[in-house]
Amino acid sequence: MQRFFMLAAIAAALLPSVVLPSPGIASPVHACVNTTVMIVEPRIVSYGQTHFTRADFGSGVEVAFNTTLGVSAAGWASVVHYGGAGGNALMMSERRGDRVRVCLVHVPAKDRYCNPVTDLRGRVYDVYDYRRHASYSGMNSEHDCGGA
Repeated sequence: MQRFFMLAAIAAALLPSVVLPSPGIASPVHACVNTTVMIVEPRIVSYGQTHFTRADFGSGVEVAFNTTLGVSAAGWASVVHYGGAGGNALMMSERRGDRVRVCLVHVPAKDRYCNPVTDLRGRVYDVYDYRRHASYSGMNSEHDCGGA
């Protein structure tokens, strides 16, 4: 029993800390999952639009993943970039089914304008693409929690 507590203390000292978000948020910050790409589409699309040209991606790009990491069952983890942002070319090259590692790296703090339990915007994810051996990161929405 003593050995268990000693090993636990050593592990706690050596491992990076995991910061738990506010109550009601499904995933701890710095949690990662291996998953796949679900959707790659322009940031702005027309209702019912399913085919996209390169010009459509001038507004930016959104990539959604087959995980609810950080957003509970209310939606899918995703990264959204405006047009011209770094990483857009990599994001646009993603294909449905590509294997990726998605890490939740930031959940906004609760304040006067933001309640991250009810406003799921503003989560930040790091994404590693196993096919391309490259990574990108970004927020899951165009506006932060409590924003426009």
